[in-house]
Amino acid sequence: MSEQVAPEELYRRFIEFLNGRQYDQMDTVMVSDFVDHHPGLVDVANLQVYKDNVAYVIGALEMEAFPEHIVPAGDKVFTRVRLTGKHVGQFFGVPPSGNQLEWYTHELWRVEGGKMVERWAVDDLYSLLKQMGVALPSW
Repeated sequence: MSEQVAPEELYRRFIEFLNGRQYDQMDTVMVSDFVDHHPGLVDVANLQVYKDNVAYVIGALEMEAFPEHIVPAGDKVFTRVRLTGKHVGQFFGVPPSGNQLEWYTHELWRVEGGKMVERWAVDDLYSLLKQMGVALPSW
């Protein structure tokens, strides 16, 4: 019987694959019918679509992820992640601005059978869009 990997270790491996642009390696830590709930983006019900979306976002924003908090909770792990990049491709219909970007995402990942099966994420899209040069209402 194989040893179960802790949810926070699965997440750390995921980040390594994400930042290394090793999308095929995500199969080792995520199930093929992975579900992603991400307001502002399309909900995803399989890993290939998720990987395609990640590749698009990284391509448009030259994104890198830097976890600041990884909190295990049973079969789940909560994360707060600082994201950085440069707006080099069209994103949310916004043409590339060339602007440097920094924003945060908060995620809850669920693990089952030794792999990540589901994620709920909320990004600070207001800050992201503002840094991309989108005119937004001020507070």
